[in-house]
Amino acid sequence: MKLFSAILLSLATLGVQAAPRTVDAARSEISFSVKQMGVAVDGRFRRFEAQVDFDAARPETSSAALAVDIASVDAGSEEADSTAVERAWLDKAGFPRATFKSSSVRALGPGKYEARGLLTIKGKPREITVPFSAAEQAGGTTLLSGQFSIRRTDFGIGGGEWNEGDLVSNDVPVKFKLLLAPAKQ
Repeated sequence: MKLFSAILLSLATLGVQAAPRTVDAARSEISFSVKQMGVAVDGRFRRFEAQVDFDAARPETSSAALAVDIASVDAGSEEADSTAVERAWLDKAGFPRATFKSSSVRALGPGKYEARGLLTIKGKPREITVPFSAAEQAGGTTLLSGQFSIRRTDFGIGGGEWNEGDLVSNDVPVKFKLLLAPAKQ
């Protein structure tokens, strides 16, 4: 009888997946930093959509899909913003969105996780690993935060003279904070 109960319990949990959580976009952010001739230039994206299904107790059932509106880049000035969306850089006309879709999520330790998935910028997909932390907040919200780096030339960002690392850094740290609404019961 105990064996039968254990089998039923195992079968019942096979279909369990994390519940979709609404992302509070007004209190969430995706930012980046590059060095231009040795000077840090910080930027962010003002608009993005995210579908996050996160369960800290069963991270393997979690998933994430994000889409960033390239036209919403804020690189600190009108000139920098308009340059960033030109064809040689992020190319908002040809590729209006950058996307990330997770393929797996796993726990690394208490409150620490990593998501593996496909990041696509300018139509160029690359497998990446994104380490992040999850912290429960007041009111049942959850804050996911992390940082990873991309090599801009892997995605065709910048070109010609800009491919030289001394003008604009090739390594681009990307930081994010996503505030998830409470899980629906």
